[in-house]
Amino acid sequence: MNIKNILQQIGLNTRQSEVYLACLELGKATAYLIAKKTGIKRPSVYDIVEVLMREGLLYKNTKNKITYYYPNDPLVLISKSKEKIKQIEDIMPMLQNLYMSSSVKPFIRYFEGKEGIKEIYEDTLKTLKHGETILSFTGEGVKEHLPDYTEEYLKKRIAKGIRIRGIFKKIPETTKHIKNSEAELRTGKFLDQEAFPFSNEINIYKNKVVVATYGKEMFGMLIESKEFYNSMKVIFELAWEGARFREKLDI
Repeated sequence: MNIKNILQQIGLNTRQSEVYLACLELGKATAYLIAKKTGIKRPSVYDIVEVLMREGLLYKNTKNKITYYYPNDPLVLISKSKEKIKQIEDIMPMLQNLYMSSSVKPFIRYFEGKEGIKEIYEDTLKTLKHGETILSFTGEGVKEHLPDYTEEYLKKRIAKGIRIRGIFKKIPETTKHIKNSEAELRTGKFLDQEAFPFSNEINIYKNKVVVATYGKEMFGMLIESKEFYNSMKVIFELAWEGARFREKLDI
């Protein structure tokens, strides 16, 4: 573990980290001793220790006209980090409001490969709350290419209480799952392969639309746009009305 790197990640630059560590090792030190130990010129040391004192990491005392610098307890670093987290949490609602209302939407992200597809699915778990629903056009492919992950995702979705209302391509892969619809929080309708001639998956939820394709060209695209979401939701409802509903699963 590189202590200097960690200190830099929590806000100290390279020279500030070196001076603070030197004071920890020396216990108490004059600017001359700090400069000698770190190789930093004495005028710069004075500037650095002033910053570290403002941050509460050092304090000074003068004896016989000589100024000594003492390190504060390193536990102060934890307190400062918690304080910064609390400050971020306090302004998070305002930041979220700015993010959701930003005029730069739509926001588009691309994902590639199996890990990218997993990240798309994980976004539904992060975005949706208990009782909310994904509207889904489901073709084929994800179960075949991500068999273990699909089972893992299903358990997470059920545990979080996220429902799916889907229009499914009638193939063995989808008809098998639809039989467990009640337990798996799923409502489904079917279209046959001729009426539903594509294998992509489209998921519509919370101002987001995801399009994913599997097989050799495994990639996905997430579009975050209220207007696009609303349009796709209308298209889904039209398709839902036109699909054959299977209340009794005679498949």
